[in-house]
Amino acid sequence: MKTIVRPYPFLVHFIAALTTPLSKPQHAHLLRLTDALCTCPERKTLANLRRQFLDAPDESNFADFFRQSPWDDPALEQSRRRFVIGDLLRRGHAPGQRLTIAVTLDDSTTRKDKGTTALQAVDWTFDHAQHRNCKGAVHVALRVHIGPYSYPFSWRLYLRAKTVRRLNKARPGEGRLSFRSKLTLAREMLTELKPFLPQDAAVVVLFDRWYASAQLINFIRAQGWHVIGAIKSNRRLNGTRLSDCDKRQKHLWYAPVRVATADEPSRAYHVREATGRLSRVRERVRVIISRRHPRDKRPKYFLCTDLSLSAREILTWYAQRWPQEVDFWYLKQRLGLGDFRVQSYEAISRWYAVQYLALTFLTWRAYEGQALGATGSGPAEVLADIRAWHARDALSAACQEVLRTGDITQVLRRFLDEPPQRQAG
Repeated sequence: MKTIVRPYPFLVHFIAALTTPLSKPQHAHLLRLTDALCTCPERKTLANLRRQFLDAPDESNFADFFRQSPWDDPALEQSRRRFVIGDLLRRGHAPGQRLTIAVTLDDSTTRKDKGTTALQAVDWTFDHAQHRNCKGAVHVALRVHIGPYSYPFSWRLYLRAKTVRRLNKARPGEGRLSFRSKLTLAREMLTELKPFLPQDAAVVVLFDRWYASAQLINFIRAQGWHVIGAIKSNRRLNGTRLSDCDKRQKHLWYAPVRVATADEPSRAYHVREATGRLSRVRERVRVIISRRHPRDKRPKYFLCTDLSLSAREILTWYAQRWPQEVDFWYLKQRLGLGDFRVQSYEAISRWYAVQYLALTFLTWRAYEGQALGATGSGPAEVLADIRAWHARDALSAACQEVLRTGDITQVLRRFLDEPPQRQAG
């Protein structure tokens, strides 16, 4: 059934608040696409998104919005980031209190069929979640947290050096791509974030062990920020592998620590600590060796550049990475991040920009609901509310049209998009 008769009112208000530098037709396409991404229950192909509308332009217009329309997606992203930081500061910063900001870095693979060849951002990659090679598009994301509130701030598509070389063979000089590692993309996004933050804010950057590069740690410390992250057991502290540091402490008692996690209000960990110089890192760090139980054969290692924090505080900070994983889940499972079929790198980048705009809207609307006292208000409830609102609006419009025309059959065909019936015989 075609359910979108009018745009969702709160989405209209949200996009208007972004002050996006778009023409009127471009603004209308952006509004339609974002609304359809939130409403469509099927795969989010452009054809399926178009089917959500009672009166919609041809689906080629949607494709051209990504492929040919001369809108400035970096400017749209800049407007979204400005909105994100402004809303976070308004909600999470109490006047007179020192502002502490957490920043999470992570990457995600959007899987595609192994036979995919024409989509420029898709190539073979290793999916750490599935522990195997797959075809997919990889992007790095940065999320900002202030108090209990957090938003996706920035993202970057990642291409392997081999992929960049292959794509550049068919590109003119001014359109050639440059290879940037994930660590380079992370530094770019952190540099992009810094002007948005108050100068007196305390900032801690959180990441998993794949980003625990000495170069990235030194870069973050040069900004005056601290680092909390996972780290591999083969890294050297004071010239000794961390796994050997753990063995040398076998005679010491574990310190029990209880930390709230995403699925439990309190979980017990057993930790030991070590402090010293990590290889190629300029400053001293504290390393936490954490086990789920004393006989755990696979301990986890965490580093922190703020030596004043306790083991419990370090693990509690690290647990704030979880909302980033929730973001990836919503993007893939509810907004159809991997359903794109546009081919060029630039068009795929625009698809990601619209996806992150939709995710930012869901997050903002959930916080608005919480501010009004709604219980259990989250992105899932916002999606349900959007679909319910459109269903009621479509039913109301259909009933009004029946009353006006008196032709139920024609109205059903219009709203259900039924194909013409074939003549018998």
